[in-house]
Amino acid sequence: MRTLTVAIGQVLQFSGAGIEKYDAVQSALGWDGDTGAPEGLQAHAAGPTEAGFCVIDVWESEAAWDTFFADRLMPAFQEVGDVPQPAVTRFEVHSTYLRH
Repeated sequence: MRTLTVAIGQVLQFSGAGIEKYDAVQSALGWDGDTGAPEGLQAHAAGPTEAGFCVIDVWESEAAWDTFFADRLMPAFQEVGDVPQPAVTRFEVHSTYLRH
């Protein structure tokens, strides 16, 4: 029996930090465009908000996110320091559209 992999979407809202924190984490990850892009990431958008910054992702599976989070993102957060705990909204992806 084959297990169906469900894509997940996430909205992460980082209150109280500027986009400079996001840029520092990207640098610590070694992620610039396709270089260093996380395995399993299907879409990514980030930008400043009045309260801090917001990241919106679509991952091929919860397992892909969990692996990236444990192996790469947490160490990058620790390296940068003072990254606020985000408010996270997660959902199963029903439909996506990416304009190329």
